Amino acid sequence: MPELFEIKQRIEGLKSIHNITYAMQIVTISRLRRITNQLLKSKSSVVEIEKIVEYLASEDSKFAKKISGNSKKATDEKPVIVMFFSNRGFCGSFNQDVVAHTHQYLEKQSLDFQTVHKVCVGKKASLFVKPSVQNVTFFTPEKDLISASELNEVYDYLLPFIAKGAPIHFVYFNFKSIVSQSLTVEPYALSFDADQLATKPLQIKKYVDPSTDVAQEKIINYYYHQKLLNVIKSSACSEFSQRFLLMKSAVDNVKELTDELLLEHNKERQRMITQEITEIISTFKTLKK
Repeated sequence: MPELFEIKQRIEGLKSIHNITYAMQIVTISRLRRITNQLLKSKSSVVEIEKIVEYLASEDSKFAKKISGNSKKATDEKPVIVMFFSNRGFCGSFNQDVVAHTHQYLEKQSLDFQTVHKVCVGKKASLFVKPSVQNVTFFTPEKDLISASELNEVYDYLLPFIAKGAPIHFVYFNFKSIVSQSLTVEPYALSFDADQLATKPLQIKKYVDPSTDVAQEKIINYYYHQKLLNVIKSSACSEFSQRFLLMKSAVDNVKELTDELLLEHNKERQRMITQEITEIISTFKTLKK
């Protein structure tokens, strides 16, 4: 059985670990709340933009064919896989799962990981996708959250692929709640049936003139920009959630270990007291004789 001093040292060490992990937990949940509010606004923006695009398409058959054609037609262009990684550690198997899910998806589509275009977003990307791999581009944010200018860099890089009609898919953790995030492979392109637009009632104000090509082009570009932002925010929320859950688990484990050591400490202390009392009584009996 370890000595009392050794147990005290272990308890003090666990208290230090508890303070650090608890502080990280508080910081993480605070940042998660802030980024979650941003995600909700981004999601609502994407929904509204999709309604506007459907309205424009329902009013302009040429525009409808153009949009539905880009989203459905077969193309000789190589697929583009955009993977979203974490910007910091302590988030479990977040990054390994993204890579594994990408490989699984490509295998189902009979595609080779080496030949498809790969775009990796996140600081930890280079640790899980080797820079020596063919057809890979990295976007590494300077801070934990991607800035507006960095978002525009990713968007500008993807624009030529969008223009060529190349199939683009996002692989990321879709944030649902703090305890639920699902790995998702999601197409970047708009997806709706142009033939059904005429029969589908669309309750929306006439924000723009559907006959204006410039307005149509701008709203489509805005849609792609907002959807990219939405995916990045969702991935960031999932990263913070998994880090929070990991820190919470660490705090709970440290508390459990500390309680066990305190119990052991009290037992050892009681044993030493009992031993000292026994020795005193034994000495007293010896002296009495």
